Amino acid sequence: VAQAEVLNIEATENAATANEAIAAEGVQVIGGQGAVTVQGAAGKVITVANVLGQTIANQVAASDNVTIAVPAGIVVVAVEGEATKVVVK
Repeated sequence: VAQAEVLNIEATENAATANEAIAAEGVQVIGGQGAVTVQGAAGKVITVANVLGQTIANQVAASDNVTIAVPAGIVVVAVEGEATKVVVK
């Protein structure tokens, strides 16, 4: 009891902070069986490269759900310059 913190709570006229809307923007990159799926990248440039830096695919996403066939292994998927490593089985 001697070490307890005392909290004094007073009423104010300030309104509580709230989010009107949450922007859930973002691109998801999913590695699969012989392919990479990129979601939420419509109209953006997608570049897929292997660990040696060799470009495997380079295309503009036509929709929000794009599947690109790639060889098995670790690949780097860059969407508008933002890169993600993915394991493809």
